[in-house]
Amino acid sequence: MGHQIAVRRQWAGIVLGVLFLPACVEPLRGSNIQFDFAETVPPVGERGVPLQEGQAPADTFFTLYAADLDYVDADGDGRADLDMNGEPLIETAYLAEVHRFEIRKLIDTSSPCFIDLPGGAGIEGRTSFPGLHITQHANKTKEVLGIPLTPGAALDPTVPRETAVIVLTAERRMDLLPRLENEIKAVTSSDATVEAGKADFQYPATSAAGTCGGNLAEIPHPTCTDDASNALRLQMCQDLWAEAGSQFYEGSDKVFTLPLNGQFYGLVEGMNPVNEIGLVGGSGIYVDENLVGRDAYVVNYQYKDLDGDGAPDTPAGVTPSALGFPYLFGRARTHTRGVQSANMRHPTVRNINAELAVFAELGEDDVQF
Repeated sequence: MGHQIAVRRQWAGIVLGVLFLPACVEPLRGSNIQFDFAETVPPVGERGVPLQEGQAPADTFFTLYAADLDYVDADGDGRADLDMNGEPLIETAYLAEVHRFEIRKLIDTSSPCFIDLPGGAGIEGRTSFPGLHITQHANKTKEVLGIPLTPGAALDPTVPRETAVIVLTAERRMDLLPRLENEIKAVTSSDATVEAGKADFQYPATSAAGTCGGNLAEIPHPTCTDDASNALRLQMCQDLWAEAGSQFYEGSDKVFTLPLNGQFYGLVEGMNPVNEIGLVGGSGIYVDENLVGRDAYVVNYQYKDLDGDGAPDTPAGVTPSALGFPYLFGRARTHTRGVQSANMRHPTVRNINAELAVFAELGEDDVQF
């Protein structure tokens, strides 16, 4: 179990007090957390793009906290005083960090390492180009097959059917990229550490457009599709992922659950643009903490530490917070055999919400189905 932390902060009528309690050591029993984020929950913001209402800013991550609550009893009758909504007034909340995660676009076509990996052969094994930037897949396929690269041009009717299928499949993949990027949101691992001397990872610059080849000091530009550039890009990206660690997420358009790097926990609710009828949504995380009997759950967003000074890169004009900034809060309800649920709500934006379920004490699970 992590450190229990109580802090004094005003948030949506909740007053928190200051207290630090020592860590406790328990046998590993663990919990499974199921998060269903509403379709209206936005991905993290992007640099230079105005934020949507209730959207977490760019270069931030989320932290789930479990909370134990003390309630206000001003009249001393042994019962908690209620707010205007009939909810008990919280005097002190003791927070324990449970897990860090991110909500982001499923894929990022602007990433220099949004690439194809070895072994991902396409139809007839002729459309796989390890290290190729995926945005160039259709162009490279046509180049190899000798098909004119004129945008929007119809295929020559004399093209063999087998070749036409390969080309049209490649074009279909390209057509889906903007929809996968803008319509599907993934719940993923986060590499954020906020440790002194260790900056959170970000990609270096790419080479200039038109500067290609296998002897570059920078990641080849996405438009470099020659074999040498692809090989260099593949090696550089794999080295960068090793440096970033297993929690840094780079999504895949081929198999959503198998990202190029990092951990995929699930999806925010929505429609699957690949078939335009299938629903997506639901995420699950296993944690070491035994979350039995908690009073509430809190999700805060926090700024990453990209400069490595050991502190979040809080923008000028924003008061720094050691625990981050309120995003979702929900009181826990305990059901059969200790299973908990919580309706998580944003403090100000009504349609940003989630449903949380917690299955605690997995090491002692005796539920029969």
